[in-house]
Amino acid sequence: MTDNFADTYFSRDDCAKIGYIREDIEVLYKKGDINTRERAILITSLLYAMDKIANTCGHYDAYRKGVEFDKSLELYVPMANRQNNPNNQCFNMDSNELVKNIEADLVYIDPPYNSRQYCDAYHLLENVARWEKPEVFGVAKKMDRSSMKSKYCTQSATEAFEQLIGDIKAKYILLSYNNMAEKGNDRSNAKISDQDIMRILEKKGEVKVFSESYKAFTTGKSDIDDNQERLFLCRCFN
Repeated sequence: MTDNFADTYFSRDDCAKIGYIREDIEVLYKKGDINTRERAILITSLLYAMDKIANTCGHYDAYRKGVEFDKSLELYVPMANRQNNPNNQCFNMDSNELVKNIEADLVYIDPPYNSRQYCDAYHLLENVARWEKPEVFGVAKKMDRSSMKSKYCTQSATEAFEQLIGDIKAKYILLSYNNMAEKGNDRSNAKISDQDIMRILEKKGEVKVFSESYKAFTTGKSDIDDNQERLFLCRCFN
């Protein structure tokens, strides 16, 4: 952390603390001094603490130069719920592959809307979570993220979405997708058109659309009117 990120997103001192804490978590886990759940809670605490003091505007695409680091790393204990349903399961895999192997009453889908890859925005947190210590490059100190790129941010988005919906086995599908269409710049515009969304969902079942006005996220350089978050509810035929 100190070699790669000192005085970029974090001060040198905080980078040293982050690196030491994350390495210690891994050492304790491999020695058997903490279990999988405890490891996850400690990593979660560290990631929250990092994000609260990061020298960014929320994303790790860039950091502000020449600023004074006036906040220090401070960890808190996340309030993990002990009453979670023991049947709950978490998966970390391609959703298009996952849906081929599961069934559900309701499937909720919240894919990226545009060409802005999530792994580009949160690469540093991903790096610390995985702790694989890859090489980083460029001004923003990003690691190789090619294996994490989403098709939903590319020209293949509609094709990927159609495959996903076709393979879902559920009574209901709930899709979250905004109406950005072509209102912003090329990177901000939606990759899947409303016409394609409706065409694909209506092949699967009966569709209703619910919408609510929502202020679009910008860096202050654009003023986008009538931005809406929509929920497409599909009641599947079978």
